[in-house]
Amino acid sequence: MAKIEKIMTSEEVLAWFSNLDSNNMYLIIPEDVYQSIDNQAAHQIAELFNGKFLIKFPEREINFFEWLKKEDIAVWNDLWANSEEDLYFASISFLPVLIDKSIGFPICDLLENDNYFFTPEHIDGAEAKMFVDSIMERFMRRDSLTLGQSLLLNISAMPTDIWHFAYNNNVALEKVKLAVKELIDENLLLHLTEAEHLAGFIKF
Repeated sequence: MAKIEKIMTSEEVLAWFSNLDSNNMYLIIPEDVYQSIDNQAAHQIAELFNGKFLIKFPEREINFFEWLKKEDIAVWNDLWANSEEDLYFASISFLPVLIDKSIGFPICDLLENDNYFFTPEHIDGAEAKMFVDSIMERFMRRDSLTLGQSLLLNISAMPTDIWHFAYNNNVALEKVKLAVKELIDENLLLHLTEAEHLAGFIKF
């Protein structure tokens, strides 16, 4: 990872974006700027420049997609096979999730593969929500959790795709898919595999 020279203030970050060349559609944000952007500034910038730039992913997220290329080439191809010029670029509107190490660029619109993208709304029904509460109690007591319990707790807190979850937790993808199946079989999780069915749940 590139050495970060310094953390900028919010004012410095906003000033950096305000001085950009508006004629250049492709924007590479230096790592020190990425590291300095907090959640509030990210939303301000995304709203201010919505649709104006395509931004290169931060180094951390590029490393994730290089991992994905090795671990699940079919999904990588679904996302990037026809994107040579735009490889690892996305609209600046995604800035708030790109700076979030837990979420990253969401994998939620696959066309040739099943999507495994979940939000808290996919935790299905009152019993499932009570189960999440019990998992949280176990977590707060620092009791051990199964992979499925950890996944469900993660989904209850934030939008989650299984590829980022596997990467962040150093778990094999097939094990996470099996955990999803178990959660579905136990009527704890709603799984929508088609991108068009997920559209209403994507709120970035």
